[in-house]
Amino acid sequence: MPVKRPGVWRFFLLQSSRNDRTIDGPGFFYAIYPFLKALADDEGQLREMAGRHAGYFNANPIMAPSIAGAVMNLETRRKAGEDITAERIERTKSALSSALTARGDYFFEVILLPFALTIGSIFAIYHSYIGPVIFLAFYNLFHLRSRIGGYGAGLFHGEDVWRELARTLFRAQSYLAGCAAFASGVFGALVFLRAWSFGGPRLVLWGLFVVAGVSLLRLKFGVFWTVLAAFAATALFLSTW
Repeated sequence: MPVKRPGVWRFFLLQSSRNDRTIDGPGFFYAIYPFLKALADDEGQLREMAGRHAGYFNANPIMAPSIAGAVMNLETRRKAGEDITAERIERTKSALSSALTARGDYFFEVILLPFALTIGSIFAIYHSYIGPVIFLAFYNLFHLRSRIGGYGAGLFHGEDVWRELARTLFRAQSYLAGCAAFASGVFGALVFLRAWSFGGPRLVLWGLFVVAGVSLLRLKFGVFWTVLAAFAATALFLSTW
């Protein structure tokens, strides 16, 4: 009889029990608990698996279903008699957590989220309400695909789930990075034109001062002097308004 697999909705609650000691361990255990309960032969075996999977877990929440699917794949094969040790399952969970979190953080937070926000902001400049709709649709296309599709990929591929995600999800990374750079350029040009039409060269000059301040912070220039320069630029702009 096939073992019960928990619904993917449980992984949306992964961070609801976050703490400083085990991070998302309780949430991860809650998500796969129905599977562990169905897989265990007795209470002793359930406690043993709970002791392993209720401990430390720290991963990108969007990639966590992929990791859980791989863990369930290994636990099922171990139950069927394959030579898979508990230590191997723990190593796999730890390795996938590190690798997929690094890729997931970069993909979603550095590329996808800024790109989707930029597209939405371009429409917002022209007072179009379709901007937020495009942002939510575009972001959640990849977000839900990663949660739901990654869960299925983990269940099917086990330890090799990262290969499947690299072939499907992350192959769009370089393409989206180029699109994000292009959209940022378009957004910057539109902001410049709108600023010029609204406040003339003084508003554009103030905006350039802000960009210079951000650049100084990125170069680890002193925060005090950066804020002081921004204050002086703002005061100059307001005094000539």
